[in-house]
Amino acid sequence: MISLDSIINSLEETIILFDRSLKITYLNKTGEELFQKSTKDILGKKLPEIIKDTDPISPLIDKVIAEGRSFRVKSATLNTGQGINIDFNLSPFFINSKIEGAVLSISKNINLIEREDYSFDSIDYLIGSIAHEIKNPLGGIKGAAQLLRNNTQGACIDDCVDLIIKETDRLNLILQDYLTACKKPTLNALNIHEVMEKTLTIMNITIKKAGISLKRVYDPSLPQIRGDEGKLLQVFLNIVKNAVESMKKGGRLEISTHPSDELFKENDKIKRMALISIKDTGKGIAEDDLKKIFLPFYTKKKYGSGIGLALSNKILRDHKGFIKVKSQKNKGTCFYIYLPFEK
Repeated sequence: MISLDSIINSLEETIILFDRSLKITYLNKTGEELFQKSTKDILGKKLPEIIKDTDPISPLIDKVIAEGRSFRVKSATLNTGQGINIDFNLSPFFINSKIEGAVLSISKNINLIEREDYSFDSIDYLIGSIAHEIKNPLGGIKGAAQLLRNNTQGACIDDCVDLIIKETDRLNLILQDYLTACKKPTLNALNIHEVMEKTLTIMNITIKKAGISLKRVYDPSLPQIRGDEGKLLQVFLNIVKNAVESMKKGGRLEISTHPSDELFKENDKIKRMALISIKDTGKGIAEDDLKKIFLPFYTKKKYGSGIGLALSNKILRDHKGFIKVKSQKNKGTCFYIYLPFEK
């Protein structure tokens, strides 16, 4: 006969039972994976003893037990050493019609910090953005040509020619980035550390000139990933370049790799992904801008095309991976890149 315990341990959700004193009296196997602790290290303890930040869960446990009602929360952050986006349910636990505790069910929620209309897949938005971006340099080119026709003075000719070349180069960059986004990646088994080292070799002089210290925290046991080296190099270059540009007075760039804490379901199998973190101590990104940074052509740089992060997002999605970002103004930014393992 199949036991209730074996059924609960087969669930993908974490199940935790609290008694009336808010101590944990039961935890399933998925919960051990989530907290990276064994059951014996958790039973008899309160939630704040297990994880650093228990909001918004802990206050609701009291309410569930005191008021006998259930709560359902979507897209909360659980800090188990790394922020994880979760959905959770809290319900009262009854014995003989009396509330004796609370049951917590946690499921991981992959929050991509993006909406469909932020991506290259939104044709209407993309066409409008391209038209807008092409219109601006075309206006400059036309104006310079009109000045050339009406003015034959040497200084004016030099300025106009420079403007035409500059705006033509900008047009070419926009179209080249768009064509790159349209090409599907060629996937092969890759050592992600080798790709990152190529990135850092290319950026080495720029990093040193900016007075930035570099720290690598690589997991040497990380399995190979499945990817397109050229496209992933483009992603890493874009993010590292942005990080360096945000630290004009020097700072620290830290790059780390390890298997993700989160579990992912693929073809009915539960797997982890490779997680590459690129963290800087730069000026950070305002909260309002965080919602827009993956929009095609959205930029606050004076000479930026605004396509780098949107293109990186598209490339990673084509790899069946994704990107997340956390940032604090004047404290720094961290990009989290998730990529599937080769097997």
